[in-house]
Amino acid sequence: MKKLVIVGPLVLLLLLGMLLAGLVTRIIGGGQPSLGAMRDVPPTYLALYQAAADTCPGLPWPVLAAIGKVETDHGRLIAAGVLEGANTSGAAGPMQFGIGGKAGNTWGGAPVHRVPPQLGYGTDGDGDGIANVYHPADAIFGAARYLCAHGAERGADLPGAILAYNHADWYVTKVLAFASGYAAGPAAPLPSGPAVEKAVAFAYGALGTPYSWGATGEGYYDCSGLMLRAYQQGGVQLPRTSREQWYAGARVSDPDDLQPGDLVFFAYDLADPSTIHHVGIYIGAGNMIDAPHQGAVVSMRPAISRGDYIGAVRPTAGLAQVAPTTTAAGAGAARP
Repeated sequence: MKKLVIVGPLVLLLLLGMLLAGLVTRIIGGGQPSLGAMRDVPPTYLALYQAAADTCPGLPWPVLAAIGKVETDHGRLIAAGVLEGANTSGAAGPMQFGIGGKAGNTWGGAPVHRVPPQLGYGTDGDGDGIANVYHPADAIFGAARYLCAHGAERGADLPGAILAYNHADWYVTKVLAFASGYAAGPAAPLPSGPAVEKAVAFAYGALGTPYSWGATGEGYYDCSGLMLRAYQQGGVQLPRTSREQWYAGARVSDPDDLQPGDLVFFAYDLADPSTIHHVGIYIGAGNMIDAPHQGAVVSMRPAISRGDYIGAVRPTAGLAQVAPTTTAAGAGAARP
């Protein structure tokens, strides 16, 4: 997609108008900003995040905005390296690009340089012929280029792109949490009754807990073990494995109908539920909480944008159908 250049206040106002009209890709919770985003993100930054994300199909603007929030509170952080110089790691500007030292030089060249040449991700976002790491337009367009090059393009590996930006699992979780809050999702209130509220609250409380295959608590979870314990808090007893849990509620066929608390499932063969290999709990805005895999921790991640998403179940709405009879060997082979 052709780069959108910011040339002045009038263009910023036009971009903001487009953003408010919702003319963006619905990947994380919809195109329009939530009320929380409108209150927290400065209007000029909001337009820049949208315009920059538009240069990378598959990169949701709320993710770009969430990175700006975590890094410098959208340029409002009072600290070395935000408006000038660099922090102790060598990061600079509102998006905290490396300009030397421990952070490396991902910006490429001097913090302020003419373009071309372009040695790294330093970008002329405002069309003045200079890539200035301290200018919001340049830094935000540069961040979009960096994320796009590291997995965000067409949503190939959005968590991986965020992890590449700052190499820490907690960072990915925090960015996606803010992104969920910035995106205005469909009007789907939390289902009534305590079961879902307690299940979702339990899942949030488990964030950061290490994964262990076959674990259902006591400091470790696997994917279905986390779902089991979460719904037990609300008095709903789920089967043990993800493949069995697929039959433990009413099917939610349309992703637009998903509500917080729904179980979202992933399979190797989308036409064959017996190949289900993973499950998470939907929390809204296109995201879920899950226990991903060995070596990872319970995290908040995109859900329905994954290519192996097979569907969802609402445990509080009764049984959709009877699970097929499973032999002892088959039950043991089913991945949690």
